[in-house]
Amino acid sequence: MMDIAEIKHMLFHALTEESLEERLDQAKSQQEVYAILQELDYFTLTMEEFQQGITAMQADAEQE
Repeated sequence: MMDIAEIKHMLFHALTEESLEERLDQAKSQQEVYAILQELDYFTLTMEEFQQGITAMQADAEQE
């Protein structure tokens, strides 16, 4: 299992992937976002890691 910093790093890159931007904007659930991100070769997070990363990124954003 990756540590939270690695998870957030991978998630940040995946979520800012320009080729997926339009589809990610239209996704209506975390499940849809996860399915889209799985198309990336380097995206290897499990659903649990993905959810932990999203939670951690949201917590970071609230602290800013």
